Amino acid sequence: MTDGEASRVRAFRNGLMRRTPSGVVYKPAFLVGLSKDGGVFASPYQRSGAWHYGVINKDVPVGETRAETWHRPKIHYHRSGWVYATLSGQDLEQRSLQLPPLFSLRSSQIFSVMSLRTWELPSRHDFGIRAGDGATAVRRWPDIATWNVFLLEASDDERRPLLLPEMQSMGLLATEDYTHGIVSLSAYGRQAVLLITVSIYDSWSALTQPDGWNKPDLPRSGGTTIAALPWHPGRPTSDDDGFGLWSASLRNPLVNWASSAPDDLTPSSTTSQRTADEAIYRLADFTVPEGGFAPRRPATYPDDLAGTPFARPPGD
Repeated sequence: MTDGEASRVRAFRNGLMRRTPSGVVYKPAFLVGLSKDGGVFASPYQRSGAWHYGVINKDVPVGETRAETWHRPKIHYHRSGWVYATLSGQDLEQRSLQLPPLFSLRSSQIFSVMSLRTWELPSRHDFGIRAGDGATAVRRWPDIATWNVFLLEASDDERRPLLLPEMQSMGLLATEDYTHGIVSLSAYGRQAVLLITVSIYDSWSALTQPDGWNKPDLPRSGGTTIAALPWHPGRPTSDDDGFGLWSASLRNPLVNWASSAPDDLTPSSTTSQRTADEAIYRLADFTVPEGGFAPRRPATYPDDLAGTPFARPPGD
C-alpha cells in the first residue's frame, strides 16, 4: 500500500462534461462512496422529483415490491451483503435484500447506473469539477449513459500504476473507448479496487437489450436508475433479485448487466494515463463539428419503459 492509499475515500461524483460556447459544463449523474465498515453506497445526484426503490426481478412487476419517497435516498451495499435504501433524518418504508457479502466477491459487478435524457441532469458551469470527481467528455449530451461499478481483486503491483499522485487512492484506467475510474480499497483492508466503467449511447434507437428489446422513440421524461446486483455474466435470470432506486418519472427501472467482468487492469497500448487537468483540457477536442449535429428525433408518445425486463404487468 502506498502512502496515498492510506487515505480513506468518501463520496465522489460521476458524470459527463462538454465544452459549450459559454464554457465547460459538468453534469453529475450520481455519487458513490465508501462507508467506514467497508460497505459501498450510491445515490443519484438529481434532487428534484419522487423516487421509487425496492427489490426488482425481471419476472415480478415492480409495482408489487417498490416504495416511494419524495426525498433522495441512497442504496447502501453493506459489507455483509445486505442492501437497503437509507436517508439520514428521514423515515423510509423499509425495503432490503440479501446479496453476496462484499468480502466474498473477487470479480463482480455490484452496481448499475443508467441515466436517460442526460441533458436533463443538473449542470455545474465554469469547471465545476472537484478533485476526485469522475467526468467523461462528450460531444453532446447523449440520450443515455451507463456506468457499471465492479469490485475487483488487485495486487499492489496492479494498483500502483493506475493511481494518480494528486488523487491519493484514486486513479484512472485508460482503454480503447473511454477512461474509467479506479478507487483503491486498500485503506479498508482489501487488496482490491472499485472499477467504474462508462458507456455512452447517443441514439436511443441503437440501444438493444439482450432479449431483443428495442425502443425506436425516446421517452418524454428522463431519469436515473441505480441498482445493486447479484452479478453473473450475461443477463438476469428469474432467480436474480436486485435492489433498485429509480426516478419516479421512469415508472420502471433500467438496469445494465455487464456481459463479463473486466479481466485486465492494464491500460490499452493506444492510450496513456493522464492527469485530471489534462483530461479537462482535452475537451478542446470535443467541439461541435462543421455543420453541427443532426437533430434528435422528437418523442412521439409518452413511454413508461414497459418493454424493460422489470415492467411486466400482473398476470403476464
